Amino acid sequence: MQALQLCQAIAESRSGLSASEIESALKLPRTSVFRLLRTLTSERVVEKRGTKYFYGTRIYEISAANSRSRYVQRITAPALSKLIATTNASAIICTLGDYCAFVIDVLDAREKQITTIRPGTKLPLFESAAGHVMLAYHPKYQNMNDSTHPANFDEQQAAKLRATTCTRGYAVSHFAPRNVTLVAVPVFMRDGELVSILAVELEGMIHDIKVLQAWSAKLKDIARLPTTGAHPYEQDMQ
Repeated sequence: MQALQLCQAIAESRSGLSASEIESALKLPRTSVFRLLRTLTSERVVEKRGTKYFYGTRIYEISAANSRSRYVQRITAPALSKLIATTNASAIICTLGDYCAFVIDVLDAREKQITTIRPGTKLPLFESAAGHVMLAYHPKYQNMNDSTHPANFDEQQAAKLRATTCTRGYAVSHFAPRNVTLVAVPVFMRDGELVSILAVELEGMIHDIKVLQAWSAKLKDIARLPTTGAHPYEQDMQ
């Protein structure tokens, strides 16, 4: 909460805030203010210029990523809805989270057959097809070593999942408790940056390669829409 209050205070200031001004705005002891600033500075949420604090680069990175993901959502959702219209499948659109694929939209073909995955769900890197796509194509997870990844990050397993996903060109995961299969593909922008993930949840534990390839091919066609439309991303967002 204090971090949000600090960001709001900085947003309302056109010329940045000094530590004493932040102390006054947040009504916190000086030691608490400096502890908060130290944490947020290390995460690049704020940065110090001279004696004042401003938004850090991380804020702008998050803003840009969110804008691109929302653009992908708007462009692909109608096509995904049409794709699953005559099936019992669900379509899922994810953005890139921190050690997860973050779900921003879910389309269910049938009211009586809906997925338990909802907007706001965090799909894990190792247990979900969407997470496998991130392991394969997100730079953050391609060159990790013991000094940078969390203690529970299994680099050997990550390497296997990367290789499998890159070889196929899509990712697959199965969830036995619900008897469903998830197929996922990456969405790249014109500059080659991974910005989103499209997935379909299918009934049954599907292992038939032809069926999986057919669904992935349809998803890939939709994943190309953000870069093959009449208006490039940059123009569309203006």
